[in-house]
Amino acid sequence: MHRRDAREFDLFVNTVGVQLLQAADLLTGDRQRAERRVERALAHTCVYWSRLPDRDPVRIAWRALMAGYLDPWRPGPRGHRGDLPYGGEPFATLDRLGRIERATVVLRLYARLDEYDAAEALGLPIETVAGAWRRGMAQMPVAGTPSHGEPQPVASAEAIR
Repeated sequence: MHRRDAREFDLFVNTVGVQLLQAADLLTGDRQRAERRVERALAHTCVYWSRLPDRDPVRIAWRALMAGYLDPWRPGPRGHRGDLPYGGEPFATLDRLGRIERATVVLRLYARLDEYDAAEALGLPIETVAGAWRRGMAQMPVAGTPSHGEPQPVASAEAIR
């Protein structure tokens, strides 16, 4: 990697890496596993860095992170472990979701990717992502619901958007 490419990649890691780590924390429930997955995603992106003028490195990094998460041979979420800054009710709710629903909610709600970018990151058809989003959000607590009470499902898909 050339010096200029290395500087650009460092800047990329410093800006995108934080968002990837937050998402990986929410996906895995374990800071060490999250860090390893982000390292793998960034290493994958680095390999292609010099050949990226026509490709978006952010999309490549998200796709690599999600491929590692959705791999059926790798362990799934283990619940909240460690000191995550956003533990509590939303995290407990994420623990009840399946892998695809959890990934979709994390990408759309926390990482703020739109439906198309989330589908691309997951490598899934947009219809699958839309369905997983609706199912996942139906399990999320409604604002104003006491944390000790059972969360109420959202009324409609339009209310989610």
